[in-house]
Amino acid sequence: MSLISFNLEKCTACGICSMVCPINVIIPDKEGFPCFPAEHEAFCTCCGHCEAICPTNSITANYQAFPPEGDTSDIGQIRPDILAKYVQSRRTIRAFKDKTIEKEKIEAIFEAVRFAPSGMNAQPVKWLVVTEAADIKKFAKLTIDWMRMMAEKGADHPLKHYFPVLVTLADTGLDPICRNAPGLVYAYSENAFGYTDSIIALTTFDLVAPSFGLGTCWAGLLHRAAMEYQPLKEALGIPEGFILQFPMIFGYPKYKYRKIPGRKQADIIWK
Repeated sequence: MSLISFNLEKCTACGICSMVCPINVIIPDKEGFPCFPAEHEAFCTCCGHCEAICPTNSITANYQAFPPEGDTSDIGQIRPDILAKYVQSRRTIRAFKDKTIEKEKIEAIFEAVRFAPSGMNAQPVKWLVVTEAADIKKFAKLTIDWMRMMAEKGADHPLKHYFPVLVTLADTGLDPICRNAPGLVYAYSENAFGYTDSIIALTTFDLVAPSFGLGTCWAGLLHRAAMEYQPLKEALGIPEGFILQFPMIFGYPKYKYRKIPGRKQADIIWK
């Protein structure tokens, strides 16, 4: 069976499916009806655009896909001012409540995140989700162990000026790495090409989480250590052969922000 099939009795030969196909694998025949040659099948990215946009529902995707519940495109448009204010209100959270994050809530966030765009619809991003406080504390400790080792070696490292300060904070009982967060997500993929898609997916997580009452913080120090310190990489337990992309901590914010702080104006070159 072909990846895409057409009901030519319902098709009006409008040509929209051909125009929106990102790889141009759907071509019109002599009468203007859509055609999907067998030799084009290897290039189809299974993005679903053709099926989603067909005005007569005459296109069927025959590959495995998992649409959202209540699939509909009739959701209206979010007012630009409301969406802009929501994005502006997003804050990086570094103080969390000692409160367990419901698994159902995390799953609901990922129901949105799994629709984040990816190049050629490859959808390469996989996830490690950690909600055990002891595990997250272990990852933070291993990061500090790596910093302590690097500082003692006097290693020439881009972060070497921060190592003594962060180690001192950890020795006083603080957690400057994972901020005692109750949740951690770590994006990983099978190859290095998943990096950009992982950042897009994490950004989607970052923007969606506040609508569920959660706050997030990108965990760059943890990532740097995981890339350079084998004990931490092993503790994370990512399957062999996969590449760590980037982590984010999350949880219920301990405090509520009352204002939106200022930022620089957008630096734009207009052509």
